[in-house]
Amino acid sequence: MRVVSIAAVSTSAAWRRPGIAALALAVLLTVCASPAVAQTGSEPAGLAAVAALEDAVVDAIAQAEKSVVAIARVRKDDPRPPMRSELLPPAPLELPLVTDPTDPAFIPHEFATGVVIDAKGLIVTAYHALGDVKAAEFYVWVNRKPYAARVKAADPWLDLAVLEIEADNLRPMPLGNARALKKGQFVIALGNPYAIARDGQPSATWGLVSNLARQAPPPRHASRPSEGRETLHHWGTLIQTDARLELGTSGGALVNLRGEMVGLTASLAAMSGAERPGGFAYPVDDDFRRALDVLKTGQAPEYGFLGVAPRYLTAEDRQAGQRGALVEDIVPATPAAVAGLKSGDLITRVDDQEVWDDLELIRFVSGKQAGTIVSLTVERGGSGRRKGARGAGPLVIPVTLAKRRSEERRPILAEVPPTVWRGMRVEYATAAPLFRERSRDLDPAGSVGVVEVQRDSLAWKAGLRPGDFVSHVGGKQVATPAEFHAAAAAEGEVVLQLTAAGEKSERTVAAP
Repeated sequence: MRVVSIAAVSTSAAWRRPGIAALALAVLLTVCASPAVAQTGSEPAGLAAVAALEDAVVDAIAQAEKSVVAIARVRKDDPRPPMRSELLPPAPLELPLVTDPTDPAFIPHEFATGVVIDAKGLIVTAYHALGDVKAAEFYVWVNRKPYAARVKAADPWLDLAVLEIEADNLRPMPLGNARALKKGQFVIALGNPYAIARDGQPSATWGLVSNLARQAPPPRHASRPSEGRETLHHWGTLIQTDARLELGTSGGALVNLRGEMVGLTASLAAMSGAERPGGFAYPVDDDFRRALDVLKTGQAPEYGFLGVAPRYLTAEDRQAGQRGALVEDIVPATPAAVAGLKSGDLITRVDDQEVWDDLELIRFVSGKQAGTIVSLTVERGGSGRRKGARGAGPLVIPVTLAKRRSEERRPILAEVPPTVWRGMRVEYATAAPLFRERSRDLDPAGSVGVVEVQRDSLAWKAGLRPGDFVSHVGGKQVATPAEFHAAAAAEGEVVLQLTAAGEKSERTVAAP
């Protein structure tokens, strides 16, 4: 057999570039499989490559692990004592039971992992790992130090939550770029399996990026795939890795060989009831960063809504090389209607991202922030287009996104309360509860939906009720909450024009 020689690989920046480690390992396997081993000085070349790879992994863990913390969830109404670890011998019966969550000997029933994102006590984790937030108290261990934690904000759509503890001088995790990941790259998962990381030593596993843009498994209660798409990740965002993710590792860090977090781990395989090798992570991409920036301020992110009903292309279209999301219907009074999209349009790109199917269109749009202007590349021409007929070429249509309505089972949590004007709270019309039923009757140029009115407030006395839609404030058209509040900032009485059921009426709200 031919002997392949490999020089000792250094742990320099060149080694840490994506792909270098994978290439070295492939050569290493060839070397080690050979009956003879080439020498580098007095050390076999294969061992030198192993040592270099080992050094890279050790260095990445050492850089990242100080930013990974253990989280305990203690249910307020749970009378059971904390569990005893199966990893420890049984304690003598005469020993007192540890019930203080800040005691190092306390072992919680429920646990997860978190990642430090701000030196002054902010930690990100997976929202699902927190369970019922109102029914639990949370504690965070940072390098053996326990802290009571509170939920600053939580977003069910990206399944992210930010906790805050009274601490400073923490080490934030550097964020990488998941969009640059490729299948085959090495990654390391750091987490808190079985709540054993309270001593400041998160556990590490490592493996490859197995796949990208995977769909999250549907929850158990879902009878159809559409019912199970409760997060953006159910539309195909996930990093799949063969690094083992055990119970308790949700909310941990998936890091590259530079020690940068490229994913937030979610032990979805373990959630199914039986642990399996490998798991998934939420990608640290533009959507993740935008959501995290908002959550850190104690507010809830607002996600984009286009207003089309897309469908999958037929097998014949796909075999002919077509790709994109075919628009089946346009919802009235939505950004798609305002921008002039039509039934039969084929959307092939959202900004710089190519759209392969209807799932990707939904994922790209509903991960962006409400109010974002996106450029849609559209082919118009119906069946003639798909049969190869020459048309005028693709259209590039700018669209200002509205806001998607949150319909997830877990509530949106935000430390900063929403703005209330004279006892009334408004939302994007598309995010209002009755929008779907009333969209055909609304002002196509835009309106806002009334979602809450405090009883006996000035707005209540003026006759405003939840389910109303306001198209004008003092004669000025409004299509977003920000436009509404800017137009309604006058100190005196304000005239609001309603639009619904094809009729327009006015409500005069008295001055405070």
